[in-house]
This record gives sequence, structure tokens and C-alpha cells, in this order.
Amino acid sequence: MVTIKASYTVLPNEPTPEGLLWLSDIDQVARLRHTPTIYIFHAKHNHDTLIERMRNSLSKILVHYYPIAGRLRRIEGSGRLELDCNAKGVVLLEAESTKTLDDYGDFLRESIKDLVPTVDYTSPIEELPSLLVQVTTFHGGKSFAIGVALCHILCDGVGAIQFINSWAKLARGDTLEPHEMPFLDRTVLKFPHPLSPPRFDHLEFKPLPLILGRSDNTVEKNKKVDATLLKLTPEQVGKLKKKANDDSTKEGSRPYSRFEAIAAHIWRCASKARELDKNQPTLVRFNADIRNRLIPPLPKNYFGNALSLTTASCHVGDVISNSLSYAAQKIREAIEVVTYEYIWSQIDVIRGQEQLDNARALFFGQNEGKDALFYGNPNLLITSWMSMPMHEADFGWGKPVYLGLGSVSTQDRALIIQSPDGDGSIILSIHFQMEHMQLFKKYFYEDM
Repeated sequence: MVTIKASYTVLPNEPTPEGLLWLSDIDQVARLRHTPTIYIFHAKHNHDTLIERMRNSLSKILVHYYPIAGRLRRIEGSGRLELDCNAKGVVLLEAESTKTLDDYGDFLRESIKDLVPTVDYTSPIEELPSLLVQVTTFHGGKSFAIGVALCHILCDGVGAIQFINSWAKLARGDTLEPHEMPFLDRTVLKFPHPLSPPRFDHLEFKPLPLILGRSDNTVEKNKKVDATLLKLTPEQVGKLKKKANDDSTKEGSRPYSRFEAIAAHIWRCASKARELDKNQPTLVRFNADIRNRLIPPLPKNYFGNALSLTTASCHVGDVISNSLSYAAQKIREAIEVVTYEYIWSQIDVIRGQEQLDNARALFFGQNEGKDALFYGNPNLLITSWMSMPMHEADFGWGKPVYLGLGSVSTQDRALIIQSPDGDGSIILSIHFQMEHMQLFKKYFYEDM
């Protein structure tokens, strides 16, 4: 059981710029929800010192990341949002758990929700804090958790990690170097309007495939989902890359990357475990970082959303009957299609009130009810945090021993992250339909 002992409103500890911050078209289609993440630290600590350090350092980092201390608001007569930099602050919760660290197991069950702040979405958007943090000490005083809920409209995962790591640096007593300061002007993402040709066939705006013979996904939505952590050693990662590249028929092309090989392997294992008809359409969706795909590239440390949703698709029979390189090539094609022109075209499609609402639903499933976007069987949503320096978040008690999403998915979703061991191994955190999970795990290790 987790008990909230105190709640603090943390303000920037110096005056910060005021005014309205323009939000890009990519920001506009981000989820109107807070992304929950959990950091677990195994270290003896003094409770009062822990809370005081977190509060003080948070007030310092908000000076540099002052938009986070502001509030979102709707632009009258439009579906767009803007950010009021009014320094109303963020929320820090002080909590205690009656459980030990070991009681939480692999941090994939419902109990982890108690370690992340709860956001009251019945409140007007103008009153919602963009950031809520919960510091929970576990029974015994030898470990604690930092649960972060950061509004996705403000930034993507890259920006969130940039913020967390900078906050941790200040908590350790260090200072930020000039090159570590966030770039906050989002007008660098203003695209010309309207778009001239060429236009593209945007798969990300099309309905997701259903199980053959079905008119909706109600049956799949109601199935139980299990969760597990699967580890890939550096040798196994190398083995998957070698397998993808040895089987490749694309002569002269660059070798498949870690992500391409691992994502292809996950897709193949999921397709085999589900035992679907070979003619069943299936797709994988994931985000591509566009910071270096734009012309010119975004400034270093750009703080905002800079992702493009992309899709790899084919038939189950093709994924299963062909070698790993086939699926890896499909993943690569989905990555390579995301050019500057493609991003521009994608942005142009979502402009306007009706298109904006549709894009929000298509990209992130904004509706929480029956119409929410469902990425489960026969499809898959993959998120990769492999290249992010997530384990650098040392607040003064060492690096985290675990980190991950602070929510339990109700559909098939895979999260690929670096292992905290620092040896190059990879952790796959996967939520998958319970009836197929055992087969998925079997194929995951046998089919390397």
C-alpha cells in the first residue's frame, strides 16, 4: 500500500519568461495525456534529505525548462493548443510504501500504478500541471522510486530524458553547461502552408487491419494481456543482426541496425505465436525521430515533440515464411520513407480542426472509450528507447536499477530499452495477449 504523505507545488526558483508559447503541429497531435515513467533506485537514504533535494533541484531545473511550469490552454475558435508560460509550477508528491522493493517483482503489474502520480483529467486543461512527480520510499529505507508523469504535448521521449537527466545533474550539485541548455523555440517546426506536390500515401492515417472475417476488434480488445521482461545478451543481439544480414538479398546496402533486426524478430515471433491465417494483413507501427531528417536539422537539445509515426505492413504468411531479413527490410522501408518531404506532407494532412481531431485519434487513440485506437492482434506497437541515455539519471544516489513505463498496457505493445547493466544487453518489456504469450517467449529465444 502506498500512502501520499505530502503534496508540494514547486515553482521555478527564479523569475522566468512569461507569455504564450506556440506549439507545433507535431505537438498538437501528441497524446492529451501524461506519459508515466518509473525510475527505481537501490540505495540507503535519509527520507527528509531525499525530499528536500528533489524539491530544491526541481525548482532549479524549472528555470531552464520554464515551459514545464506553465499550463496548456485551447485557442478560442480552433482545435489547437498553446502553452501559457505562467510559472504556476509542477506537483511533487511525497509517498511511502508498506512494500519492499522485492514485493514489486518485475514492475509490470497493476501495483506499479501506485508509484506514479494520478492525474485528474476531469479538471479544466488550463488547471492541469504539465508535470507531476512522486517520490516513494519503500519499506526498509534501502530503496525508492521516482514516478514521473509528463504531458506528452510538451515533449517526446527524447525531450523527457533530456529534462530528467538535466534535473538529476543539478540534484547532484553540478551545473548545466551551455551546450546542455534546452532549445525552446518551437517555431523552427513551422512548415510552409499549403504543401506543394509530391504527396504520399500515408499508411499511418488509414484504419488498422482487423482479424479476417471480423467487422470490429471487440473480441481481441476483451482478451487478457500478460506482461514479461525478456533479455537479449550482446551475443544474442549480434546473432540477430547477423541472421538478418546473412539472409539479406539486398546487395550493397548498409547492414541492418539493432532496431531493424530486433523489431523484425519481435514481429515474426508475434505473427507465429498468434497462429493467424497466412493471408492475414498485419502491421507494425513505431515512431521515427525526425530531428536530423529535417532541412535544416533541428537545433541540438530541441525540447518538444519531433517524432513521425510510420508503418511497416505485409501479410502474416510473408513474415513467417520468409527469412528475418524480409521483415527487417519492411521495417527499414518504413524508416526510410520518413524524409523531409514526407514529414511535410504528413503535417499538411493533419492541419485544420477536423483533421487535427482525426489525427489525434489515429496517432495516439485519444478516446478512452470504445473508439480508442487498438494496436493489438493482428498488429503491434513498438517503442524503442535503446539509443536514449536513460540510465544517466543519477540524482545523487547512483544510477537507476530499473526504469520503464509506469502503466500497464491493455494491448500488444513492445518496449525496447538498454539494460541497466551497461554491458550492451537489451531488455524487451512486452505486453501480449495471455493466450499467445508462452508461444511468443518460445519463438523469441528458439528462432535466433
